[in-house]
Amino acid sequence: MLRFGTDGLRGRANQELTMEVGFWVGVAIAEVLAVGEVAVGRDTRASGLWLSRAVGLGLAAMGVDVRDCGVAPTGALSFAARRAGVPTVVVSASHNPAYDNGIKVFAASGAKLDPEHERAIEARLAEHLGGARPTYGELGRHQSVSILGDYVAWLASVASLGSSPRLCIDAAHGAAASVAERALEAVGARVIAAIGVEPDGTNINAGVGALHPERLSHLVLATSADLGLAFDGDADRLIAVAPSGAVIDGDDVMVIVARALSSVGRLDGPGVVATVMSHRGLERTLEPLGVAVERTGVGDREVARALERTGFGLGGEQSGHVIFPALAPTGDGLLTGVMLLWALETLGASADELLATRIRYPQVHCKVAVPRGQELVESELVREAVFAATTELGPEGRVVVRPSGTEPVVRIMVEASSETLAEAVARELERAVGEAASRREHSTALYE
Repeated sequence: MLRFGTDGLRGRANQELTMEVGFWVGVAIAEVLAVGEVAVGRDTRASGLWLSRAVGLGLAAMGVDVRDCGVAPTGALSFAARRAGVPTVVVSASHNPAYDNGIKVFAASGAKLDPEHERAIEARLAEHLGGARPTYGELGRHQSVSILGDYVAWLASVASLGSSPRLCIDAAHGAAASVAERALEAVGARVIAAIGVEPDGTNINAGVGALHPERLSHLVLATSADLGLAFDGDADRLIAVAPSGAVIDGDDVMVIVARALSSVGRLDGPGVVATVMSHRGLERTLEPLGVAVERTGVGDREVARALERTGFGLGGEQSGHVIFPALAPTGDGLLTGVMLLWALETLGASADELLATRIRYPQVHCKVAVPRGQELVESELVREAVFAATTELGPEGRVVVRPSGTEPVVRIMVEASSETLAEAVARELERAVGEAASRREHSTALYE
């Protein structure tokens, strides 16, 4: 059964996510949300055109009018939902390779749909894939709409730069490819070089973008740029690059922007929401400045919930999802880039100067490709390994072992007082997860 993870339904395009599945997802959305109009948009994957049309057909079959937004960043589609007051479907697998795709749904508020509605859509989808058929009536209408011009104008209203910083960008051959340069120049920046801006349907995220900032680092150094901005396939996350070529992840972005917002009295709380994956240095850097840090679970939905609960004015993930609740209810990589540029100008410092003042603990991240990761994480072998690792690291270290919400993998994060110790503990946890998976496969084979 297809289920919503931390970022929508995910699967191989035309395998788990077939055109038939897309149609029935559209039908299920129409049944559960019971609205008269839904917007649909997508990223640049070759499968995105057909899958978004399939979802649209399912919606229209149930009498729902479809606003087809075409290729657009997820942040722009959230903006479209807020502006038009209609739910929005985003066909994208975000940072995943081109052979994957996904379907996520935003409420009319522009925030991700709540879990209760997602569970209801899952249930209706399972019924339809099992053979249940709805009663069809009047068809919905189709309308192609352009949202990028209004989205760029909105970004330009958020901040206006006076220093004309020189930028390099990497759009990951994704949804930001056609709009990132226009948006950044609208706020006063100058884009002097760009990569990842030639999508062909198969090259999204392929060695470029937020997951691969090394190419952008070289470009920033080669051009003596003031900053580099890298987006993922649907541009809901941002990873930046300092003039020295150093990578600026989501944690670093939050530290820099929190300092700037706090300095002008615009940081609500004043506080920041981070996930369990963010490094412990966040607290050590921000709390002496009077900025509280609240920890929550992984996923930008969890961050959004914690922001609502705490009333804090900034939240995000190390991976580059950052939320500014006063501006938008979900992650938007282009908005994050604009706010980072504003923060650097407000603080009157370069990214390298600000990175030098923050406290950072060494972290090692790795992942093990396994099915049914939740079962492995809860196995006795893995729990014992986590306990041993935690004991070895002591009070200055942390361990997170969790199943991914977007891929069939178990993710491991180890934070320690030294890189060497973190590496050694991570390799031991990786071995334990692999051994647990092997034991389960062997046990299953014995009963087949």
